[in-house]
Amino acid sequence: LSWLEQQLTQEGRECTNSNIFQVDPTDGYSTYMLVFSPRGGSLEHEADDDYQVFDSIPRGTLALIRRADDYGTNLCYRFFVRDASLEFQPLGEATRVAVPAREGDEPACFVGGPDLHSDSKGLFGLS
Repeated sequence: LSWLEQQLTQEGRECTNSNIFQVDPTDGYSTYMLVFSPRGGSLEHEADDDYQVFDSIPRGTLALIRRADDYGTNLCYRFFVRDASLEFQPLGEATRVAVPAREGDEPACFVGGPDLHSDSKGLFGLS
């Protein structure tokens, strides 16, 4: 991924994203995407409007974004990255969160990631 930062700069973007994936095929509300910003910048992407409804613009390196919804859910997530020896290494601890329903409010995306609430951005402290 050493080329990615230059490619994003050339394209005038701060991040890239995965394809949309569904955790539970019987639940249309369990759709997510991963977003990666090598410099720990904005995680605002151009892929799908349903994944861009934020209370405030999230900033970080890696994030899981749940499709904008007004239904609540419970999540447990943890990120792993492959190191130079091709072994998967965890990024922080597993995170459990109860995403509350948004009654009467506009639907919004849930955004979770290892460095969203940290002043230090970057995978393994590198940015």
